[in-house]
Amino acid sequence: MGACALCIIEETCTRTPLVTDRELADPAFIRCLRDLCFSLNVSSYHWLDFLTDLYRDYRGCIVDEAGRTVLLDMEVFEVPHIRDWFRDFCCTPCPPNITPYVRGEAKERVRILGTILKT
Repeated sequence: MGACALCIIEETCTRTPLVTDRELADPAFIRCLRDLCFSLNVSSYHWLDFLTDLYRDYRGCIVDEAGRTVLLDMEVFEVPHIRDWFRDFCCTPCPPNITPYVRGEAKERVRILGTILKT
């Protein structure tokens, strides 16, 4: 696995792994992610801009499990009522008495959210 162009220019290698299916299936990971999102105190109206800005300003690359550079598809957030989803997933604490999980339709949103926040 060679260095990407940015690593050569910056003379440092910053690679962030893409959130895996295993992490998405782990209730502890989902709880930590939701708690982190809640602690950032970003309103549901600003989450998309917040994520977009973090991703744009990241000075590294996102890699899959094989080490290949991937680009995140931010279009997964371009759905009706996305602010409601941000409100429910990011702006409320994860109740301690439930086992958190990710619904199938939200899987890629959570993958991208978690990956960007890892950076």
